[in-house]
Amino acid sequence: MDKFKESRRIPSAGPSITETEIELVSKAIKDGWGPKMSYYIDEFTEEFSKYIGMNYCLPTSHCTDAIHLAMLTLNLKSTDEVIVPDMTWVASAAPVIYVGAKPVLVDVDPKSWCITADQIEKSITPNTKAVVVVDLLGNMPEWDEIIKVCKKNNIVIIEDASEGIGATYKGKLAGTFGDISLFSFNATKLIQSGQGGMLCTNNEDTYKSAKLMSHHGMDKPLDGVGKYYWSDVLGYNYGWTNIQAALALAQLRRIDELLSYKKWLFNKYDDGLKSIPSLVLSPSEENVNHTYWITTALINDYGILKEEFKEILDKNNIDIRPIFYPLSAMPPFKNYVQKNMDKVNPVTYELSKYGVCLPNGNNLDDDDVEYICHYFKKALGINN
Repeated sequence: MDKFKESRRIPSAGPSITETEIELVSKAIKDGWGPKMSYYIDEFTEEFSKYIGMNYCLPTSHCTDAIHLAMLTLNLKSTDEVIVPDMTWVASAAPVIYVGAKPVLVDVDPKSWCITADQIEKSITPNTKAVVVVDLLGNMPEWDEIIKVCKKNNIVIIEDASEGIGATYKGKLAGTFGDISLFSFNATKLIQSGQGGMLCTNNEDTYKSAKLMSHHGMDKPLDGVGKYYWSDVLGYNYGWTNIQAALALAQLRRIDELLSYKKWLFNKYDDGLKSIPSLVLSPSEENVNHTYWITTALINDYGILKEEFKEILDKNNIDIRPIFYPLSAMPPFKNYVQKNMDKVNPVTYELSKYGVCLPNGNNLDDDDVEYICHYFKKALGINN
């Protein structure tokens, strides 16, 4: 154990790069210019659309850009509200503020850690226009209930599936439940291209609006006739690169292999940590097929805060990630929340104190997992 510890550090995340990725990216670097400047972008978009089953897919430079575009297509006003789970990455909520609307931060389910229909329903006001539903950390919420509430109240569903690709609810893939769905391909995601995102929808008008704004508001003529470098609306520079798309395309073609590895890793953790009383890893509802993109644990029964736990494992060359902080506790959101949010959203605040993510890199083996589990238990005062 000690000899292994001194030899290298176990990172919290890491990609799976094979000759498949290297070959395709090399081709993009060599040939993906001029007439083929968008070849791999188009290939990835087409294959991703087929995989997800959405009619329109728009690649973006980041998932944050995709969320921003989704908000822009809604034409939100300053009085409009968008419901967002308090337990999520900040990019799920920040674009609501970008467009001048108000984020309403609500609590999550103690088991799935995702937003619930009840939390949405009790937060609806005459100003509610949309809800951001996050498929958190490879998990999914009870979608049937959420869709029922949103349809009843004419609320647009923005599905942030950036962490959920490959997961299913009642056999249906993450990213197919929203009126607009969003994905991320950054360096830690299941499919990664360094950076990158995707906006998906079955609404042609929504797609056209988002596409127009994604490239400086320029509607390039397909027939070569018309004005070039002409902006019809104020837009943004949210385009993706051919090289990134080639990397993502290679990863997409290996998605079953990548998902299998994550489930193997979860099962290894589950077996290695099963002796810890009351510890539950990555819980999910019966209707959900969890991807275990990141294996999570809640250590509240042991009274060790996530920051302290991270420091203990860090001394043993193990890098773990703490669960997100509540958005409502952060300075950028202070003008949108009431006082004592820990009482308003108690589940989120409890999860945030004691939730941790185990290393999820794609290069871990049996010995690595054994080492992690040994020091995980030791940090909790368990020596067996």
